[in-house]
Amino acid sequence: MTSALWRALLALLGLWPGLWPGPCPGLAAAPRLRPPDPRADLDSVVSLAKALLSDTKAFLALLKSRFPAEGEHKLDSLPVLSMSALELANIQAAGALARLSADLQRYQRHLEWLRRAAPALRALEPELAALQARLDRLLRRLDHLLSRLSLARPSAPQPPLPAPGSPWAVVQASHAIFHSLHLYLDWASRALVLLRNKL
Repeated sequence: MTSALWRALLALLGLWPGLWPGPCPGLAAAPRLRPPDPRADLDSVVSLAKALLSDTKAFLALLKSRFPAEGEHKLDSLPVLSMSALELANIQAAGALARLSADLQRYQRHLEWLRRAAPALRALEPELAALQARLDRLLRRLDHLLSRLSLARPSAPQPPLPAPGSPWAVVQASHAIFHSLHLYLDWASRALVLLRNKL
């Protein structure tokens, strides 16, 4: 049997895997595709959360310099951050990522409300728009990660936003929103790093 005929026979046998035990000699086996690694997606979420934390800190400093408002300001519609050090150490992906997504959606709604209700803050509109765009990007990446991990997306009802008030009331609300968002992102960044180390 000539070598050309032998190669043709091997090629034909390769078309019917059941006729040949294992890969055909001389034919490379198709590489197996690895399943996507969720840690890469979580790394992206961690990076975006830290960048948003830095932006929020800078915006809060700018807000305080342009529109100072002494004292502590609160809004009942903002997420409440309450987690002990023990709970943080035992954090689990399913609950933490769903809560993070739901809470960030609430902050997103507050930023949208603030941009509509605060003509007094128009001087800060470029910085506010950039910060909101980064928050939107973080939420999209987080939604992608929830899908990748086959985790349910949160569907809890959103509390009502603050009623429109005076320009001064809106300035006070903006201080409450960004102070709360800064503290929340500081917690979220550490929680995400803990989750990353558990995967």
